[in-house]
Amino acid sequence: MLISKKDLLSETKISYGQLYRWKREGLIPEEWFIKQPSFTGQETFFPKNKILNRIKAIQELKDKYSLEELAKILSPEVSERNFTTDDLKIIEEINKGLIPAFIKGFEKNNFTYIEVLIMIAISELKKSNDISIGAVIGLISGIKGYCTNIKSTGYIFVLFDKAEDYYATIYQEQTQVFLDSRLNIIKQFRLDDISSNMKLKYRKSFNFKFDTENEEENNGKMQFSY
Repeated sequence: MLISKKDLLSETKISYGQLYRWKREGLIPEEWFIKQPSFTGQETFFPKNKILNRIKAIQELKDKYSLEELAKILSPEVSERNFTTDDLKIIEEINKGLIPAFIKGFEKNNFTYIEVLIMIAISELKKSNDISIGAVIGLISGIKGYCTNIKSTGYIFVLFDKAEDYYATIYQEQTQVFLDSRLNIIKQFRLDDISSNMKLKYRKSFNFKFDTENEEENNGKMQFSY
């Protein structure tokens, strides 16, 4: 779903100048500015949910971080850091009881950034669904081959079930995907949202590279947009 520039400015209470300044600073991707013909000639539209989430995040964080820092926090750039099982225990959003299942499913003890985001999503699923350790291992086994090919966080992670079995798919944002209607979608996660929270909350623990000399504490209050 798209939102026009006029409606966006009205809904978010920001100015035309702010919008285009944030674009120049790299806070809003250029590809989100979609020009379409209209009865007045041409009008700019945006992917509605993405632009509203992004502007909300900018407004919440702009007083704590410089625009340069914000651009790195909000970018879909993937951290090159690998994460050990000890690192997983630091991340509060990861269900510690599922760590053995993650190790068995991925068949290793060191994990990529994308794999950690997937673990956080599955841990969130566990809060509201009685998913077994065996089902978690099966989920990981089914998607692990694709994780190494994902080079940005601009993806949607979808979890669904059928007859008490759990399945998952990962697709790039703004891509139209048609799933078998017999599958029941139970959770959808934007990896961008999980990533932004990770970079903010654990910037000191894992030395994410957007850090500067500013040592202001972050309390991890930014919420996921599930």
